[in-house]
Amino acid sequence: LLSPAGTHPVAQYLGSVDGRYGAAFLDPPWRELFGRSEPPPTEPFNVVGRILAYVAGAGATHPLPVAEAMLTCKHKL
Repeated sequence: LLSPAGTHPVAQYLGSVDGRYGAAFLDPPWRELFGRSEPPPTEPFNVVGRILAYVAGAGATHPLPVAEAMLTCKHKL
């Protein structure tokens, strides 16, 4: 399972091809939560529950080339 957060380019792409993904993970509260540089003191909503609900209702998979999925992955050596 790949679940990029916030405004990540892969998240935007997945939202464009999967309306359920966009509704679950691209709404303003979700993007705000994962757009912060520091975690909030308390979790404003059930993150794990939202992910599990999406996975439970998923009816299709979207294959992505490895290069596309790692578009912004940078290793720190």
